[in-house]
Amino acid sequence: MSLTNIIAQDPSTITITRHTKVKHAGGFSWTASTLQPMTARLYFYSTRNQREVTIPEGEVKSIIAGLLIDGVTADVMVGHDSFDTLSIWTIGSPAELREYRIVGVRRYDDSTVEANTQCDLVAV
Repeated sequence: MSLTNIIAQDPSTITITRHTKVKHAGGFSWTASTLQPMTARLYFYSTRNQREVTIPEGEVKSIIAGLLIDGVTADVMVGHDSFDTLSIWTIGSPAELREYRIVGVRRYDDSTVEANTQCDLVAV
C-alpha cells in the first residue's frame, strides 16, 4: 500500500500555527503565524514503555499521537527558537477542539521507503 493511500484512508486537513521567539525589551516574546493548510494523517498510539518529553516550559508531557505527511518538504519544525501547534476537532458528543504541540520531527528520504515526514504530538 502506498503512502498516499495510507493517508487517504483517514485524512485530516491541518493548519499549523508556528510560534517563533523574537527579542523583546531585553528578553523575548513569542509571535504566532499561521501556515498553509496541508493534508496529513493523525493517529493515536500507546506504547508499552513510557514516551515522555519535557517541553521548554518545564512541563513533562506524554507523546500520545503521531502525524504522517507525504514527502520530506512538509513545513513543520521543532527547535529552541520555534515550535508548531495544530488544532483538531475530536469525534464524539460533544465534539471539542483539541490542541497538540509537535515535539519531534523525522524526515524519511531513503530508498527503502517512500519519502515522508512523521511527527510526535503531545496534547496541550
